[in-house]
Order: sequence, then C-alpha cells, then structure tokens
Amino acid sequence: MTNVTSPKKKSSKTKKILIAAVIFIVFVAIFGHSNNDNTDKKATPEIQYPQDQTTLIEASKTAMDKAIKADNDMQKGSALRERSKAICNGITNLSVKDWVGTIKKIDSNSDGYGVLEVEIARKIYVKTWNNAISDTFHKTLLKPDTPLFDKVANMKKGQKVKFSGNFFKDNETCIYESSLSLDGKLTEPEYIFRFSDVNPL
Repeated sequence: MTNVTSPKKKSSKTKKILIAAVIFIVFVAIFGHSNNDNTDKKATPEIQYPQDQTTLIEASKTAMDKAIKADNDMQKGSALRERSKAICNGITNLSVKDWVGTIKKIDSNSDGYGVLEVEIARKIYVKTWNNAISDTFHKTLLKPDTPLFDKVANMKKGQKVKFSGNFFKDNETCIYESSLSLDGKLTEPEYIFRFSDVNPL
C-alpha cells in the first residue's frame, strides 16, 4: 500500500526548513560581518602622525580652504601670513623625526643626484630641490654612493614611508617653501627638506 504524506505534514516540514534557513542566514550575517570588521581593522591600522606633522598639515589645509574661498589676492596674502604664524607658533624645531608620507617622486638631476618628494597629506609636499643651482645653499639633493641614496633608489612612487631630516627657516613662510606663485604656495605647498633617513612604513 502506498504511503501518502498529508498536505499539512508537507507544509509543517517546509516551514521548519525555511525557519532553519532564516536562522542560519541571520547567524552568518551577524557573526560573519563582525569577523570581517575585526580582520579589516587588523589589516589597516591607523597611522599616528607626530604632533609637529599634524600642526603643519592643519595649518596648510586651513590656508588652502581660505585661498579657495578668497575673492582677491590680498585675502590670499592674509591666509599665507596666518599660516606662517600658525607654523612658527606650533613647530619649535626645524629638525623632525619619523614623519609619515607617501613617495610622490623619485628622480635625479643631470648630475645624478637624487631628487625625492614625499606627500604628507593631500597636495602638501616635503621635497628636495630638483637642480643643483637652487640647491646651492640648502644641500638637499641626495648624494650618490651614500647609504641614504642607495636606500631611496630601491623605493617606488606611491610607497608609504617614515622619514626624518630638517626644514629651513624662512622669514615669509616660516619654513622655506619653493612655489613661485602665491596660489602655488597656498594650494599646493612644497616645503624644502633635507632628508637624513627614509624607511618603508
């Protein structure tokens, strides 16, 4: 005699399967997402910037915003003066250690000396000069046959690094900045720097 399953039993069995499936999906969504969040946090730890670096970045960004909103060059000039004061008041030592940034340029001049540019925040740069004439007084170009030159030569554009060295005093901008135009000084500042050490982060 053939066994016939009643519609009620089929319906009850189907409901149990659906409930079990829903519970499983919710479990995976909660605990699986939590594990992924923990993994992401471990994979991308937050970078801690030295206080002086934070001061320079914040002063530069404030000046950028004011320059963008400025109606004329006099207002831009005021933004530059305010930035210079903020930098001078916040950075007491031109020598810095273990600042963090991303390599923007690795190059050499016509004599084979190393040229290095590091972006420490969006459109804010710390760099050597790119030619011997401009570098006459600051001596920032990386000398060939030195440990620093060899170390940097093996790095790549876009690589995150930790670096040390020193800025240079300037009466107009507090620390020396190489842009020729007022807009350049404010919207994409390039602070001249003599690197003493650079290491992959």
